[in-house]
Amino acid sequence: METTVSFSNYGVKKNTQKTKKIIMDQILKEYELKRNNFNPTMQSPNLFNNRLNQRMKLYYSSLMKL
Repeated sequence: METTVSFSNYGVKKNTQKTKKIIMDQILKEYELKRNNFNPTMQSPNLFNNRLNQRMKLYYSSLMKL
């Protein structure tokens, strides 16, 4: 006795207009929260150059000690 179970539609949500609207509303709410965080007038910290500068200072100071 073998029974076969079809799981083709198990857990699949159909893309209806209602679910699409809910998804779009969630995306827009998240965007509205993050939209105000960007400020183009503020400079971002240049971490690469700062760390490179520190490494170069250490390297040249160690060369001078030799």
